[in-house]
Amino acid sequence: MTQLAVRDREARPRRELDARQRRKISPYKRREALVRILCIAPPLLFLAALVAYPLAQTLYLSVMKSTLIQPDEVFVGFDNFANILTSASFWNVVSNSVVWTVVVVALQFVLGMSAAVILNRRFVGRGFLRAAVVIPWVMPGVIAAVLWNLLYEPYLGPIAQLLGFIGVPAENAAWLSNTSTALFAVIIVAVWKGFPLSAIMYTAAYQNVPEELREAARLDGAGTWQVFRNVVLPSMAPTIRSTIVLTTVWTFNYFDLVYVMTNGGPGDSTEIFPTAIYRLAFVDVNYGLSSAYGVISVLILGIFTVLYLRQLNKSGSLNR
Repeated sequence: MTQLAVRDREARPRRELDARQRRKISPYKRREALVRILCIAPPLLFLAALVAYPLAQTLYLSVMKSTLIQPDEVFVGFDNFANILTSASFWNVVSNSVVWTVVVVALQFVLGMSAAVILNRRFVGRGFLRAAVVIPWVMPGVIAAVLWNLLYEPYLGPIAQLLGFIGVPAENAAWLSNTSTALFAVIIVAVWKGFPLSAIMYTAAYQNVPEELREAARLDGAGTWQVFRNVVLPSMAPTIRSTIVLTTVWTFNYFDLVYVMTNGGPGDSTEIFPTAIYRLAFVDVNYGLSSAYGVISVLILGIFTVLYLRQLNKSGSLNR
């Protein structure tokens, strides 16, 4: 008998014992796997009901034609998308949405970071200011829109009164009624309402920056700005990235503020994707076009997210 055969004969009882042990353990593992599946199933079903089904329904309606005059659904393929992409109003919506999102997110970042730096300094009334800065964020969007409509009122509003006091004619203060200023007037309100979230996130991240790193940079001769740029910002980078992604998605999909303040007007100067989708679905009762708009909106956000994550992956930021 060869040496290999002897080794195989000696190892055979051990393999048979391992096989018996696996057979004994496998029922327990099956029950454990079943329990895990039962625990995961409810949230997955809930997620499918909230996300998967509406998304599938939107994709279905986007290739159908259904209007108030012709409620029966008729398959039209990609005609809805072709009509949208060849219309001037769509590109105006895209332009408004890009300006709206980029400016709001950028200003929220600047104000949020500035607030974080200020709120981490010691001064009298810091606790009160930290509490007060959250008020715009917790205020419902509809209430904030109504409040700022009153503030923007061109003749009796406080802002118009202040401008009149310093010599600016009141009729020039009708920003929400002017196509050249309406979008930026709403942007100011969106920044005011949204920047407290960025401030909270950045304040927490700022407090977690080790003081030893900042002190070491100062000992090496770094100034205040150099310490902030080379020590604080890199340490806060994960929070900054997450906050920018969240605020971008939320701002792009913001509806109530724009709808209450301007309803997409005057004309279509403040029309963005959410207001356009609402108008097509519930005013024009054109579910096919509104669903196609929704699909395009999701694709734009998806492309942005993929490009953003790829850029982070190239720079190695995702592995930090």
